[in-house]
Amino acid sequence: MNLTKLFETQRVLDERIMEKHPELRGQNNLDWKILALQVELGECANEWRGFKKWSNNQEPTTHFVHFCVECNGNGIDGIEGYTYPCMACGATGIDRVSNPLLEEYVVCLHFILSIGLELDFTDLCINHSSVKRLPEQNDSMLNFSTVFSFIDQLRRAKSFHWYDSLFERFVVLGFSLEFTWEQVEEAYYAKNKINHERQESGY
Repeated sequence: MNLTKLFETQRVLDERIMEKHPELRGQNNLDWKILALQVELGECANEWRGFKKWSNNQEPTTHFVHFCVECNGNGIDGIEGYTYPCMACGATGIDRVSNPLLEEYVVCLHFILSIGLELDFTDLCINHSSVKRLPEQNDSMLNFSTVFSFIDQLRRAKSFHWYDSLFERFVVLGFSLEFTWEQVEEAYYAKNKINHERQESGY
């Protein structure tokens, strides 16, 4: 679990955002980052769906097909009556397949790292193997609630204790959602690249 590399990668993105939005320099950026984390954690829970006891579908959204916009998902393109295999998707009709639950989880990770940078709480040591042995790793409902609670405790106290507790429980949440840390890191770096591209395009 290379947190140093994650923090450094996030630091580069945060600086890029500051360059694009200079009005953020010298002001309190912690409050909106904490609110953003709460919102994104809610979106992550929404993709998890396990709390939706009123619904017949409580399965996590881990597989979503994005159909090709060039051929409208049918794999065939054409002009003036001539048809040919769609080059954009290789005639599959599929642009890509995504995991919305994992994507929302790593958006939360972006904000947790950014909050750590804001508070200068980057000297963490989370023991990957001991975290995996916690009994809570199988209880996503409990972990979502605890992460929300720890975010609020951090907002109030702004202490290293609550940041460390938040980060550790967030990792436990990831395990309860059946993510490996390797999957999380890979998805984080992929999303980080997209975030840089968004800053460049004026998102």
